[in-house]
Amino acid sequence: MELVRNKASAKYFIVLDDTGGIDFLVITPEGKMRRLERRLFGPSDIVDPKKIRWRHLLTEPQLKKYKQYFDA
Repeated sequence: MELVRNKASAKYFIVLDDTGGIDFLVITPEGKMRRLERRLFGPSDIVDPKKIRWRHLLTEPQLKKYKQYFDA
């Protein structure tokens, strides 16, 4: 799982699709899929979603949407 941290809110977003352009597809903390500009975020981190260390940084709606996206 790839995470990025929003510079303004300091909240974590899950990256779903990053083609290297000026924007990427993310799951917001509210569980919505949005295409947002990369400049709004810090560097990305690749994490193991099963590790407790990272799960507390994400919301239940984010985790649910992530599971739905990859199970579809």
